[in-house]
Amino acid sequence: MTMLAPPVRYTQTEDGVGIAYTVYGEGPPLVVSTGPMMPLDFGWVEDGLWERLSTSFQVVRFDPRGCGLSDRHGVWGSFQDEATDITAVVNAIGASRVALLGYYIGTPAAVISVLNDPERYSHLILHHPVPMGFGQPLSKDDQAQSELFDEVVDRLLRLGWRYNNETARRTLMTITLPDANHETIRQIAEALHTYPSVERVLQLIPELRSLDFTQELREVDLPTLISVTRGDAGLGRAWAQVIPSAQLALLQSEAALLAPDAHSVHELASLVQRFVQGGAAPRQAPVSATRSVVFTDIEGSTDLVDRLGDAVAREITREVEDLTRSALQSHGGTEVKTMGDGFMAWFTMASAALDAAVQIEHAISANLDIRVRIGINAGEPIDEAGDLYGATVNRAARIMSLAAGGEILVSDLVRGLVEGRGYRFDDRGVHVLRGFEEPVHLFALKWR
Repeated sequence: MTMLAPPVRYTQTEDGVGIAYTVYGEGPPLVVSTGPMMPLDFGWVEDGLWERLSTSFQVVRFDPRGCGLSDRHGVWGSFQDEATDITAVVNAIGASRVALLGYYIGTPAAVISVLNDPERYSHLILHHPVPMGFGQPLSKDDQAQSELFDEVVDRLLRLGWRYNNETARRTLMTITLPDANHETIRQIAEALHTYPSVERVLQLIPELRSLDFTQELREVDLPTLISVTRGDAGLGRAWAQVIPSAQLALLQSEAALLAPDAHSVHELASLVQRFVQGGAAPRQAPVSATRSVVFTDIEGSTDLVDRLGDAVAREITREVEDLTRSALQSHGGTEVKTMGDGFMAWFTMASAALDAAVQIEHAISANLDIRVRIGINAGEPIDEAGDLYGATVNRAARIMSLAAGGEILVSDLVRGLVEGRGYRFDDRGVHVLRGFEEPVHLFALKWR
């Protein structure tokens, strides 16, 4: 049920732009940056996210310049402009330090605000942060797709706003906000239709690819929470790996960002409350995440030392390490640890684990006169301070020990996860692994 939005207040930025904001609830302030696509009066429903957060915080929301109820003459021009608006709102509420929540398209401005003045913020929460560059160049296919997307956006912009075509406006909202329902699309399209800065607002998505704060974020020393759904675990991991103090929480709900259901509202609000008030994110979410665990090992590493000597053998293992790390990075893997002549790593997707394993085998067989054996299993391992434990991990290690040199051996579960994806396997039969009573069916990936 819709509820009345809180009374609107106004403040001015350092460059003289009037910014509309609201304060609702009791407790320490939580400033929310939702970007220009979620108007200030949007989302105020009973048991909605803003009301749920207001039971623990003073929820502070605002409209960026040129948008919603803020000064229409201060046309929105960049994420840096929006960060300036955040600063004005933080100054207006008078708190020495505040928690800052960047929500979806509002995450770039939240990040810039923290980089500009980290002393003003006690916590940073990035909920479903938008993909940013992180210095990774696009592949040719991705570059072609992004150029086509930009062309479609430009055409729909001109049709929808210059020529007042409602169908074009709704189409553009549908492709830029794919998880929003019909009513949300209608409300956002109507709101944006009145923004004088609408063309700049809707051009922001292609611009995200050029943003790269990798080096600056590595210096951030602020309690940071990255929250994403399981389907976007790779994106969340990329953010969490860049920010040293970040914790990653994988949410169970896959609900729409702009119109979340009751379950996702409760989950996210509880997560934020416990993180800010307790100083740590709950461990349940990352602990229960399904992962594909990979073990690698150089076949005959002891003989290698005996034949070539310590120095030469170490040069070879160092090359193996470089080739392995390159494959892990290329396919979004997380290195857990090295074990002398092998690696332990994990992937969110089983297909990525297989692709990385194939790259490792190809690279090593092409460059070195040695062979590496690889074992892969999937499950829900226990995560403690970045290290993995439990039956899933132990089975992966046992599977690797049964692999021959140059072989990628996987459990039946891994094979099932990539069914229909074009991978081919040889049946290696059923085995009872050391330390386990229940047998496991193993398969060798055909990678050559």
